[in-house]
Amino acid sequence: MKKLFSLVLFAVSISLVSISAHAQVGVKVDNVDTSQDTTITIKKGSTETPAVTKPPKKKWAITEGEEEISGDKDVVLKKAEKNWKTACAEWKKEFKEMNKENKIMNMSCGKMVCTKEGVESTCTSMTKHKMRVLEEE
Repeated sequence: MKKLFSLVLFAVSISLVSISAHAQVGVKVDNVDTSQDTTITIKKGSTETPAVTKPPKKKWAITEGEEEISGDKDVVLKKAEKNWKTACAEWKKEFKEMNKENKIMNMSCGKMVCTKEGVESTCTSMTKHKMRVLEEE
């Protein structure tokens, strides 16, 4: 029984020595004041602390606007309506071309209203848009 106990004690002591040897590999704790509670943090990588600069956050403001568009005059009312639709499509296309940073939130040509002056008809509307605009920092 003594031999078995001695054998187990020997095996446990060898295990503890190998574990403590593994835990201390490459870690230097010289000149650490242990008179008070001390916390040691081990991190992988360089010991230099890099200067981290975060880019400034962009501040966006939401703006809304209106603009009047009108189609070309025409004698036939249906052609005047078609001219307004063309003007609306061109306005949307130009507005979207300025949307490189996904700033447009909403855009509408509005409701078409046609008026007749003499024999010619003109169709107009008020466009509306809502978009994000970068504020100065």
